[in-house]
Amino acid sequence: MPMRVVTFKVDECIVKELDQVAKAQHVTRSEVIREAIERYLREQGLPLPRRPRHSPTVLRHDSRALVFEVEV
Repeated sequence: MPMRVVTFKVDECIVKELDQVAKAQHVTRSEVIREAIERYLREQGLPLPRRPRHSPTVLRHDSRALVFEVEV
């Protein structure tokens, strides 16, 4: 499935945390964000198509805090 670039604003402290998670998991910042968004949308009951996983899967996302739990 082709990907589209989406731009949004986020606090600098969140970007720093995203970068740390991405570095620790050896993936890009974009991959961490994609995984978190997909997880959130599925939790909301939206039927998203599965895509091949070439990176760790986000196991849990808490929208009230910056919490990304990933499978290693």
